[in-house]
Amino acid sequence: MTAQAHERAPANFLAIQVLRAVAALLVVLLHAFETWGERVDPAAPGVNWDNGAAGVDIFFIISGFVMVISSRRLVDQAGAWLIFLRHRVVRIVPLYWLLTTAKIVAVLVLGGVVLRTSLDFKSVAGSYLFLPVTDSAGHFRPVLPVGWTLTYEFLFYLLFAAALAMRVDVLSVVVPGLGLIAIAALARTEAWPAWTILFDTIVVEFVFGVMLAKWTLRGFRLPPAIAGVFILFGFGLILILPMISENARVLTWGIPAFAIVAGAVSLESFVAPGLPPWLLTLGDASYSIYLSHGFVLPALGLLFSRLAWPGLWPEGLTIILCLLFGSLVGSGVFILIESPMLRALRRGRPL
Repeated sequence: MTAQAHERAPANFLAIQVLRAVAALLVVLLHAFETWGERVDPAAPGVNWDNGAAGVDIFFIISGFVMVISSRRLVDQAGAWLIFLRHRVVRIVPLYWLLTTAKIVAVLVLGGVVLRTSLDFKSVAGSYLFLPVTDSAGHFRPVLPVGWTLTYEFLFYLLFAAALAMRVDVLSVVVPGLGLIAIAALARTEAWPAWTILFDTIVVEFVFGVMLAKWTLRGFRLPPAIAGVFILFGFGLILILPMISENARVLTWGIPAFAIVAGAVSLESFVAPGLPPWLLTLGDASYSIYLSHGFVLPALGLLFSRLAWPGLWPEGLTIILCLLFGSLVGSGVFILIESPMLRALRRGRPL
């Protein structure tokens, strides 16, 4: 990697920050429709629309991209792999553990109003340790349900750290490592042990992000018009294409998500100066929004199950309020909890 490549790539991509917000709100939108279906009207329009889950695919590609961009100055440092893992643990673990604990308290206190959450020792311990936790139906479901994605994130981080420790190109480790997991996913059957739910082709999306980062560091950019088309078509496909199967997800949503992120990176110099601060703040708060909206939406669902009635207008209003309050509460968690906690943990240790 040349010094010129370092100079060409900014430390922070503001367009990526906006995509973080969009990805988080897609997941909130998914769960808003689910909440309406569970609490008010199971037959309402949109309650079976699963495409909001594609926000996770955008997140995974962003993760692969950002890990390469943010760690490029670590490569030549002694103990780079340990520094990298410490950064990731400090960034990801504290808020997740805090909100997992809050969810456990909510289940113990509220009991019957909390749906589909098991508090047996295996589920709780596995949730804190980022291990694959399954529910009675065989679905990947830790105590804080959205936490399943963090299991894959830490798997990717471990492979990335291994590449730093061996001082080799990250692709030489993550491609075979994640490739074997994807191959195992294609072979997996229901007869395999429950923990093998970890085998999923979605891990290939981290590789997409790593490859995009490497191209970006070499100065590659899409022409603006093509980048715009990539973003529009990417979102169009993500919002419309159904997920045919879990193994096909990397094709139906992963490739469009890659197109979106690639387009956004290529348009960085054009769009960054005009991005509104509130949208960048939502991007900064995306992790808090992602983890905390599971507390907000059920509360709104309970409220509207008593005040609302089945119908398109009440459903639309509920969806909008879920997005609004999910964003506001998540931003509040970011400002009042996540940011102060990160500052305290990073004090004296520049990250």
